[in-house]
Amino acid sequence: MLVSVDRVGGRYGSVRDVLRNTAELLLLGDGTVIFPGAVDEPYPGTAIFPLQLTTLTEEQIQALFAAADEAGLLGESIDYGEPGIADQETTYVDITVDGRTVSQTVYALDPEGDNEANLSAASRAARSALSGFLITHSQNSGNGPFYQPDAVLAYRLPTSTGPPVEPENEQEPRTWPIATVPPPVEESSSHSCVAITGQEAADLLVVVDQANELTPWLIGTQPPAQLVFRPLLPGDPGCGQ
Repeated sequence: MLVSVDRVGGRYGSVRDVLRNTAELLLLGDGTVIFPGAVDEPYPGTAIFPLQLTTLTEEQIQALFAAADEAGLLGESIDYGEPGIADQETTYVDITVDGRTVSQTVYALDPEGDNEANLSAASRAARSALSGFLITHSQNSGNGPFYQPDAVLAYRLPTSTGPPVEPENEQEPRTWPIATVPPPVEESSSHSCVAITGQEAADLLVVVDQANELTPWLIGTQPPAQLVFRPLLPGDPGCGQ
């Protein structure tokens, strides 16, 4: 992994939203770029977010790193300050150069500068530079083929944390299709997790693609379970995150 850009929703976002979130951009060493595919579906949406692929040329990779260097992202972590505004996204940028990874974290990043009250001039300048870099990287995403992950993370939520479902959105339960199952949630935890790989992952994705985010899952003789799915990508810490 050379570059990873991730945005995590507001501080008060649901466990479900945090778990199913995927990176905005993942640039691998061979020039492969993985990025979120378009989602244009009414609620309830897709059970697992689609991903797409493109490939950067060496010239494009060098231009991306030049933009990162110009934004000061290849040195040490930068203090971007924290504006006095609640429930905004946090942006994480990890860049690996010569075996060394530099990580940047910025809360409530806004390219228009609307969230910059109570920030120093240095923090505002750093935020502007980072926004410029993110615009550069977004230009490298286009319409590529869909990415088929080799592994999937399946999270199981306590029944009590499932989203409220209006009668018109009630879903028919689906039977869990593979031998590996997400374990029951421990009393002290917000979820359980299992990584599914190989042929089981391929078999699961066929069924998950026919489900949606509200689909209940029948696991053995237990009551229907609320599950969340995320593609396991290179560099993803998986269930140990």
